[in-house]
Amino acid sequence: MDPRTLADDLVARGVVDAIQLAWTGGDGVELHTAGAAAPDSRFALASLTKPIVAAACLVACEEGVLDLDAPLALAGNGASLRDVLSHAAGFGPDDGGARRVQLQRESSWADVAAAYRRVVPAAGPRTRRTYSNTAYAIAAIALEDAAGIGYVDYAHAAVLAPLRMARTTFGAAPDDPDVVPVRDPGLLGHGEQLFNGERFRRLGLPQSGAFGSAADYLALMRTVLAGGAAPTGHRILADETCAEMTVNQGGALPGGVGSFMEWPVCDWAIGFELRDAKVPHWTGTALSERAFTHFGSAGTLAFGDPATGRAGVVLANRGTYSRWMLEAGAWPDIVAAMVA
Repeated sequence: MDPRTLADDLVARGVVDAIQLAWTGGDGVELHTAGAAAPDSRFALASLTKPIVAAACLVACEEGVLDLDAPLALAGNGASLRDVLSHAAGFGPDDGGARRVQLQRESSWADVAAAYRRVVPAAGPRTRRTYSNTAYAIAAIALEDAAGIGYVDYAHAAVLAPLRMARTTFGAAPDDPDVVPVRDPGLLGHGEQLFNGERFRRLGLPQSGAFGSAADYLALMRTVLAGGAAPTGHRILADETCAEMTVNQGGALPGGVGSFMEWPVCDWAIGFELRDAKVPHWTGTALSERAFTHFGSAGTLAFGDPATGRAGVVLANRGTYSRWMLEAGAWPDIVAAMVA
């Protein structure tokens, strides 16, 4: 089946209100938008923010700003930046009160970062794969400390600008008409919505706070598939550095994404999850074991498969808490159609 038909059907059935697709096909890049969205609409990327930050950190490592393998002082348990970026640093669900700080009307990212600096890892490094928002906040703070500039500015210069991801920003104005509101978004806390709420949008958090388009994000996926060489002609990473985003880090660790999906072996690269032989999996069964993927709880998904050279991005506007995206006609079927 055609991915367009599947996207249109999700809207027609009321599963989502808006959806954007971008994927590499036999004739180049394919784009499709359905429902309450225009081709230039922007979606909450949610955790698809993390690979952008990971790529920026790898650029910083190449520039000598960061060290991928030195013990990271912010972690305090001997974990390295490599461990942090592959969810193997030992950080658990404790966020050091950062959510409470995010809800305070006058708080800034500096205030939130101060809370994350107080987080103590729950375990030693490389003992378990525990998906962690805190880990990516720590990575962004480490980047700021080392570079002397904000993670937003560094990521823009290192990743977004060279890839011409002009529709992608960290944070968004609460009244931005181009941003599609998320249905069933979940709460930041005390009635303040994730993704849609003023506090969330203004902070532009490094773990979940970017907004963008499917076409933009496909540029990142194609760049990783090409070993750091962007479709624009820019090279943002050397082959060997970019490879860190597609190979397992930290050994064969058990773990997963909280209570959503866990496996006896949960391989993860820097930035991206690795498909391997995981069952079940949010992309279904169409991708090879070499594929790298990520999803976001705002209804977003991205994948790249080195075995076929195919990549795809699905941006929808419904939170994943009901697991609608695993039903017939949703993510697994769309991925299968994109790579068919």
